[in-house]
Formats: sequence, structure tokens, C-alpha cells
Amino acid sequence: MNATEMTKTLPPYDVVILGAGYAGLMAALRLDRKKETLRIALINASDRFLERVRLQEGIVAPVAARIPSISAFLRGSHIEFIRGKVTSLDADKRCVRIVSDAQEREITFDQAIYALGSDVDVDGVPGAAEHAYRLEVAEGPRSPSALRARLQENADRPMRILTVGGAETAVEVAGEIKTAWPKAETTMISSSRCGDFKGPRVESAVRTELARLGVTMIDRATITEVRPAEVVTDNGRSIPFDVCVWSGGLRSAPVASLAGLATDPQGRIWADPNLRSVSHPHIIAVGDAAHPVAPTGAPYRLSAFVAIASGAYAADMILAQRAKRPLDPFSFSTFGQGVAIGRGGVGFNSYPDDKQSLFILTGRTARTVRNFFVWYITYALKIERRMPGFFFWPGRRRVSWHEANEAVQRNRAVQRVRTA
Repeated sequence: MNATEMTKTLPPYDVVILGAGYAGLMAALRLDRKKETLRIALINASDRFLERVRLQEGIVAPVAARIPSISAFLRGSHIEFIRGKVTSLDADKRCVRIVSDAQEREITFDQAIYALGSDVDVDGVPGAAEHAYRLEVAEGPRSPSALRARLQENADRPMRILTVGGAETAVEVAGEIKTAWPKAETTMISSSRCGDFKGPRVESAVRTELARLGVTMIDRATITEVRPAEVVTDNGRSIPFDVCVWSGGLRSAPVASLAGLATDPQGRIWADPNLRSVSHPHIIAVGDAAHPVAPTGAPYRLSAFVAIASGAYAADMILAQRAKRPLDPFSFSTFGQGVAIGRGGVGFNSYPDDKQSLFILTGRTARTVRNFFVWYITYALKIERRMPGFFFWPGRRRVSWHEANEAVQRNRAVQRVRTA
């Protein structure tokens, strides 16, 4: 394996994987079987593997990467790592255009795994992109590192921190900032209710932890504009801030929709029971970039676990196709979920359908359990690197082909009505 710099057009690959996050990296590792002779290319804009579930930790201090270099991690494998940003995809011609260091090239493929993930959606609210920080990969004036620098520079001054969003990321951001800078006036604002992402019991536990830290919560307020030092809500209320962090939803990269693939309003690829694009079956969608039309056992939620499970399935799908054997529809069960809130957190069982059941853990115990599973996700990738095919996820046979096909037919009928 060697890291390839941008020089010329490469010969066709059997499989090209776009994106090396949890889903893309898992797919690449699982395809690297000794008995296979596939030419595999893994394309990513950065050589650094990003653990998105740890991004809030970087608000306080730089986070040591568990996989600091993708190219070094893949050294000795049959996977060719190509550092470059995907700028366009021609789904019909089966080629992708990438650019790095101001050089551009096209790469052709037989099959592709689309794993470009998602970004914080700031396009729908005027001023959000210009004035709000967000936890994303890119460096720049509104990046996590810029946020950290701003907070540290003003640590001795009174600060008004506003976090936008009521789900997991916003909760973790508010908790992390309030714990590190307890004198900061930290406020969460949500269009629904802060902490309302997994039922009333979880919401109550999350809000109790936030209130214990001193985080103020504003419920059912939709932001219509972000200005340099204030936000405006739908009822005309003005809320001032010194620092605004935006966690108000995710949107997939526009590459798929611009390429003419069938996508949902968030830019995610409509995928069949085998996670193949419903419009271009030679492209398989995984992780945040996929929107399955068939049931998947547990609800298909954007998470690190779903990402590695779908990435592993995509690799299994390609190998099954080449061996001319059928594969059950993609499905899974969940174990549980944890949310870090400062030095504590909230954790709960969610087996098998991603619904809270039985007990709820809070405080440091919940944070410890949550951190263990976050560690395990990366550790599973490391084991897959040494033993391709190792990773196993529960609930792989929860959905029958009868159920899947019925869902596909219903989806087609709905699409026909919408286009009529």
C-alpha cells in the first residue's frame, strides 16, 4: 500500500470507496481478504481518521487520535489510499473526480461505496454559516480548533455561550463547555425540547444533568437568523451571545444529488434492501449517506455503530455478488446509547429496537460506559484490519425478503404519485 498523490488518471478499480470515516474504513478493511484479488481504492480528503463521536472533547483540548494516519494504518494491506477531495461523481460513466494540492484526476471503477457522511446543516438559516461555530472536520474560522482558541482566549471574561439544537451533539457541546468554563453563561435552544431525542425518561435525565451544571434551556424556539452577536427567533425574540455553536441538524454531501442519484431532501441516497442505490445499483450507500427504503430491524439512525455495521454489510454485499450468492437484507439491532454531559452523562439500554428500556445510568458511571463503547468502535476497526470479516453485529437476519420487497413496492408507489 502507498499513499498516492494526484498526478495522472488511474486505471479502473474494482471497488472505489468514497470517504474514510467509520463506514468507509470498515468497508475497505473488510474487502481486503487474502482470497480476493480486488483492486480497492479508498479516497479521503485527509490522512487523519476522524472520530466524530469525540469531537466535543476537542472543545477543551486537542484529542489524541486513536488512528492518527490512515495511510500508516493501511500499510501492508492491498488497499490503495488516495488522499484527495471528491469534487464530482459521474454515476453513469462510473468515474469520480478528485482534487488535492491543486491537481485533479479522474478515477474509474466497477462498483463504488459512497461513504461521504454528513456535515452540520447551516444553509437553511441566514447567517449561521458566517457566525456560528460547528463541530466538523474542516479547519477554518468556524472549526472546533477555532472554537477552542476563542474560548481559551476569553476564559477570564464573562462569556455568553449559545448552543443551537436539542439532540445529542448539542447536549454534549453545552455540557463540555459549561464544565470547562463554569462561569460562562451557557444556554441551549431547541425548536422542540432540549434533550428530547429518546423519549420522556431520557429527556428528564438529560435535562436534570444539564440543570445540575447550570445550563439554561430554551424550548420550542426556532432560529430564523444568526447575526454577529445575536440570534433572532421565529417569534421575534433576540438572544445575545458571545459564542454560538450550531448543532441543528445534518445534511449529506451534495455529490450524490448532483450526480443524479435518487436522494432524499437531506441529500442521502435512497438505498434498496442491499444498500444499493435505487437509481444506480452499482453504487452502495453506507453510514450517514444512506436512506434505506426497506426496514432495517432497528430504525436507521445516524450513529457510529450504524456506520460500521452498514460499511461491513456493503463489503459483504460486494463479495456475495462476485460469488453469485444471495445476501439477506441489511438489518441490525442496537445495544444502547450514551451521551456525555461534562464529566458525567446519561446512558441507557436500547436493545433491540433503539428504544429506551429498563434502566437509565447517569453521572460518571454513564460517562464511563459511554466512553467504553466509543473506544470499542475504533478497536473493532483495528481488529478488522488484522482479521477481515471479524466484525459481527446483532440482528443481521431480522428483516425477511418478503418484508423488504413489500417496503420497496410501497416506496415505488409513493414516488410515482409524487412525480405524477
